[in-house]
Formats: sequence, structure tokens, C-alpha cells
Amino acid sequence: MLSAKAPGKLILSGEHSVVYGAPAIALAVNHFVTASYTPSDSDTLAITSTVLGQDRRAFEQLATLVERIDQRFERFLSGELAVQDILTTPHDLLYYTALQSNRLRAGNITINSEIPSGAGMGSSAAVIASLLQLFEPSSAMQKETADQQIFFQKVKYCERLQHGRGSAIDAAAVTYGGLIKVQDHHVTPLSVELGEGWYHFHSGEPCCSTGETVAEVRERFSNQSHLWDQFSEVTQRVEMSVNQPTEMLSAIRLNHRLLQEIGVVPLSVSQLIERIEALGGAAKICGAGAHRGEGAGQVLVYFPEQNTELLSAQLGIQLTPLQQQLRGAHRA
Repeated sequence: MLSAKAPGKLILSGEHSVVYGAPAIALAVNHFVTASYTPSDSDTLAITSTVLGQDRRAFEQLATLVERIDQRFERFLSGELAVQDILTTPHDLLYYTALQSNRLRAGNITINSEIPSGAGMGSSAAVIASLLQLFEPSSAMQKETADQQIFFQKVKYCERLQHGRGSAIDAAAVTYGGLIKVQDHHVTPLSVELGEGWYHFHSGEPCCSTGETVAEVRERFSNQSHLWDQFSEVTQRVEMSVNQPTEMLSAIRLNHRLLQEIGVVPLSVSQLIERIEALGGAAKICGAGAHRGEGAGQVLVYFPEQNTELLSAQLGIQLTPLQQQLRGAHRA
């Protein structure tokens, strides 16, 4: 049996703006997707996911799957299909990813996820990375920078089917691990650790996909370069403010205001962040958020020198201390 795993991710700064060439900073976190593969003598490939359930298809059925999905993606690019219509079923992405390897044979793939779907933690990229890693020729891949870059491109290529014109940040975080900076699809690992005072919580699953929200923001704000310049300046402030609590609090609060401006922070989440700020902290959504509904996925909280249990009780939510994961996708 083969087994591989990939971490989730959280974005410190640059969600949405990274799509328009601005820098973004993200880190891998210790929530994982684990994929395992067992060969069989059948002529089918079965994929069982803790999120999606089981699907089984004969290799005869899979012969034209990649070509058909690529054609649908081209129709999306030309405006004929909405992003949520690129994939006919959720399992299509899993089969498409597995079929990228010429080492794939009949058998059973099981995917176990600790990462909530649609929560801004890179669940799609982590699933893709763990599946691809299963069939990499060597688990030593992660030691070579050139091989990491190739693997990152593979993850990004498959993930485009889920998010359309999304950014490369999820693919980069789950590939490289640690803290990374992404700009114009170029990845720079950052050799710093965030330190204490970082938390996150789940504000509820968005009622719209990442791809839908990214498309909505693109339609309304893509030509407002001054706005993306402001996002870029905030990200630079975040990068320079690691281990400077006062500066970091200010940068995160400003980031939150910009995300409110582009309409991806639901009212209920904004009200909760307002309470966090009133207590002396700072918070922001750390994914695409949502342009409608109540849930916005994960919210990042910075509250230096505070007690987690006391904060959770005061806010009426369960804060999870952020734990940075230094290693990207790898054989388990």
C-alpha cells in the first residue's frame, strides 16, 4: 500500500489581490489530507473520500475523462460555462488528478481529510497534492527545489478546475510547507516563524464556492488597480511586522477593512471581528470568504499574550492555536 499526505493552509495576507499580481503570504498548518492506494486485480479504480463518499469507475470509462474536462475548462475560459460547471461531479477532480500519472493502475484509493471543505484552508489543493504524491517516483522529491517547482505546477494545473482563475497560493503552500510568499506564480519560502498569539476558527461553510466568489470580485473590482495596490502595501507591512505585535495588529485590521470593501466578509463575521478588535486583537478572513450568505470559512486571529480559553469564553467561539507545518506534501 502507498500512502501520502499534504497539509492545509491559511493566508496571512493577499487573498484575492494575489490574482491581480499583488504579493500574498500564506503558511502550511498541521491539518492534513492523507491519501492511500492499494492495487487490485480488477479493471476499475475506486476512490473513497471521507467528504465525498465512494465512486468506482472502469478504466474504459476514464479513457476520455481528462480530454473532456480540459474541453470544459476551455469553455469556461471563453465564457460559455460558469466555474462551478467545469466539473460534472466532485469525484471528477479526483479521477482527473490521479490520471495525471502514467503509473496509475487499477485499485482502491482512500482519502481522509482533517481539513473542512470550503473553509479557506486549501482542502482542494491538499487533496490534489496528496493524490499526486502517491504516484511520484520518489518520496525524496521534496528535497530538490527544481522537483518542488515541477510538483507545484502539477498541483496548480489540476486545481484550476476547482477555482477557475484562482491564484497559485494554495498549491504553493501545500507543496512547499512552512511560510511562503507568492507573487505572479513565483514562490519564495520565508525563513521566519510567526511566534505566539495566532489562532483561527471556523465561521461556517460559505454557501458559494471559492471560484464563484473570486469570479464575483473579478467582475466588480478587477480594473481598480488602486485597490490592489493597497492590498499589496498591507501584505508588505505584514511581512515586515513579524514579531512586532503593534505593527502586526494594525496591518491585519487594515487588511480586514480592504476585504470588507470588496464585499467578501459577511455581516455576522464582520460583527464578530469588531468584538475581537474591541478586546484588543485583530482578525480577518483567511481565504476567499463569501460574497453572500453567513459563513466565510476560516478566520485568522492575532491576539498576543492572551489566554486561549479566556478569549474563547469571552467571544463565544472556539479558538484553535495556529500550528505551522514546515513540511509540504510527502509520502507518509
